[in-house]
Amino acid sequence: MTFVSILFARADDRVEAQHVDAPACFVDLNLDQIVDAVTDGWADYNLKPFFHFPLNRIDAIRYRQAVFQELESPTLFEHVRSFAQRMREIREHLAQANKLYYRYQKEACFLYAVEIYCDAIKRFAADLSIVALESRGFLAFRDYLTNYAAGRHFTSLGEETSTLEADLSDVRYCVLIKDNAFTVRHYRSETDYSAEIEETFEKFKQGAAKDYRIKYRSSPDINHIEAKVLEFVAQLNPDITSPASGARCQAETRDSFSSTSSSLILNARRRSKISAASLRTT
Repeated sequence: MTFVSILFARADDRVEAQHVDAPACFVDLNLDQIVDAVTDGWADYNLKPFFHFPLNRIDAIRYRQAVFQELESPTLFEHVRSFAQRMREIREHLAQANKLYYRYQKEACFLYAVEIYCDAIKRFAADLSIVALESRGFLAFRDYLTNYAAGRHFTSLGEETSTLEADLSDVRYCVLIKDNAFTVRHYRSETDYSAEIEETFEKFKQGAAKDYRIKYRSSPDINHIEAKVLEFVAQLNPDITSPASGARCQAETRDSFSSTSSSLILNARRRSKISAASLRTT
């Protein structure tokens, strides 16, 4: 069976469901308040139309109810919940990257999102491979995910991401500050005097001392000086920093898989009884 959706057996139902307004009876029966409550905190996923769309075929209803029934398994539900949470983390990092101003910081944030994405896909595929499934929806979904994770495009994305992260972690540089100017150059195996200073003064310690250091607020933003240092480091390592844009272009072509299915599965268990009620009403 070809995977179409975790909620719909037919592709045309899935497309139509994304553009359905709430039926008039929802307000009369206070179902609109129920939908508002169960979708609270998930506005980015536009879930409400899926509650508004009635399933008029017996096969479509059985398809969805079988998926909900399997989600009663604590093991499967935990795997799905974990995967959905990782997808939310990715969306948060992508949203943060769009808000950042400096190029290399934006690309670093995006690279971290790609790392989470690759890890989440591989883990979820491994988790589903050892779970006993029976519903058509989950069986088709598992086959799709397994093939996707083993495919050339995804594996090359993961390899490129891992290589780029390893290369970036090996970057070393020095910042030389004089008066109101600074210079960034390659690290030349200079001695780390901070370690020697700490060792020298270690013998003068007399118990725990009060920490007078100022604690700065943690923020993803960097100032213009930090951004300039980052720019100079990138210029010193052009072979490493240039592939980041290429990884972003590849990753953006692969994000259609994640958003709808993960969020809907996460909420399926706690919404199954409500969905069944709305189906009978409409």
